[in-house]
Amino acid sequence: MIALVDVRPSPLVRSFRVSHMTTVTVDIVTLTLTTPDGEIAGLGEISADPGYDQDGASIAAEATALAQSLAEDPRIDDPAHLESRLDGAADVSACALMLVEMAFLDRAARVRGLPVWKLLGLPEPGVVRLVTTVPIGDPMPARGPLKIKLGGEDDREVLRRLVGVPGPVILDVNRGWDRAAWDSVRDLVAQVAPAVLEDPVGDRALLGEVRDALPGTSVVLDEGIGSLADVVRATEVANGANIKVMKLGGLFRAKKALDHLTEHGAVRMIGCYLEPPRAIAYAAQLNGQADWTDLDGHFWISPEHPSVSEYRLDSSAPGIPVIAS
Repeated sequence: MIALVDVRPSPLVRSFRVSHMTTVTVDIVTLTLTTPDGEIAGLGEISADPGYDQDGASIAAEATALAQSLAEDPRIDDPAHLESRLDGAADVSACALMLVEMAFLDRAARVRGLPVWKLLGLPEPGVVRLVTTVPIGDPMPARGPLKIKLGGEDDREVLRRLVGVPGPVILDVNRGWDRAAWDSVRDLVAQVAPAVLEDPVGDRALLGEVRDALPGTSVVLDEGIGSLADVVRATEVANGANIKVMKLGGLFRAKKALDHLTEHGAVRMIGCYLEPPRAIAYAAQLNGQADWTDLDGHFWISPEHPSVSEYRLDSSAPGIPVIAS
């Protein structure tokens, strides 16, 4: 088996602004496993956003070394063995781990004639119902469910426009509020009564005050969720967590995180970066374990995938499903 990695810049369909940065382009990193005669055996594809210190060339180098090592393992088509090998790759970044996991699980599922979610014993994904993400500065849709990015200079005006909007509404601040900003918007947030308030502040003491002020709102952590230990902490200081599959390093780790949230009765959200459709479909296989699904990052990557409120995965072919049009 041969492992080939490719990196290519991909300008976004439109810019994407959050509290601390604006993204206009990402790198698409592809890992292709081929047979000696050139037939595709497995395919992984992710994005690298420099705003999150994700470097496409570095991820490609890591993925190449790890994939070449795994390709020599005769037991690598066994998912449990693959998971063990990936857990042992302690010095490899989460992005590279997911890329490699994608390609090798795609291969293992193709060998068995199954979609990846069925190979792993995941519940059938069903309809992936989305909240509509609205970056800072974008026009406000007329109705929900909405996920509004805050943490900008116009937060009070945005919140005023949200008062009375049919829900559910999710507010995502990306840790963009300090104490002064929270004091400024507190009353308006209470009037909006969001179903979920995501990462309002970075300060732990202030986080407790925010939760106390909004007893009907689920406060969910995201920015600091990069490991199972972080998920455990989220169940202690917040109401739940947003699980980004690429941030944790793949489906194996993301499933463990969601299992922990389920066991503790916490809110389970599946999120994403600005990622290509194949990576979004890969993560969407966990849809059956989520309370909220925020998997619309491909809308900014691929013009062939217009924004919709829901989609299904086509699992008719073995391997990683595709997003049904």
